[in-house]
Amino acid sequence: MARKYYCDYCEKRIQNDVNNIKKHNEGLPHLKARAEYYEKFKAPEQIVAEAKTKTKCRSLKDGKECMFGALCRYCHYTPQQLLNLQQLVDTPKLIQAARSQRLYRRMRHVQKRLEKFCSKRLRKRRQSDKEKPLPVSLQPIGCEIDLTQAAWGHTDKQRFAI
Repeated sequence: MARKYYCDYCEKRIQNDVNNIKKHNEGLPHLKARAEYYEKFKAPEQIVAEAKTKTKCRSLKDGKECMFGALCRYCHYTPQQLLNLQQLVDTPKLIQAARSQRLYRRMRHVQKRLEKFCSKRLRKRRQSDKEKPLPVSLQPIGCEIDLTQAAWGHTDKQRFAI
């Protein structure tokens, strides 16, 4: 007995033949079922963006069910549903904007405190530099070059002897 092909979208079993599977996949019921399956996983942002470009479906205006389902080129959402989806999309953006605003204010406050601290520390350092002399190990070395020596490696006696 030959195995049968199971279509996950349509939940049907068909004969496992290349031609039958190809015909099934090109059929309207399969395309409609596949579109409705993937419609479940669309992001709210994508749904709102698509709904804004589409006009309302005439079948839904009359109170009937649209025979095309997810394949329909018109919008199947009511204005209230679109408003709810838009709020769902906008809420994280508003939260992020509020967080960034709070962070900006805190960073400004931290920056002011840091500047105040640094200026105070610099003033103290300048005052302490004026009051205390440097220890001997940190004082600059007094290098005085003797230019009277004309030749390197000769002592004074050798220089005058020549």
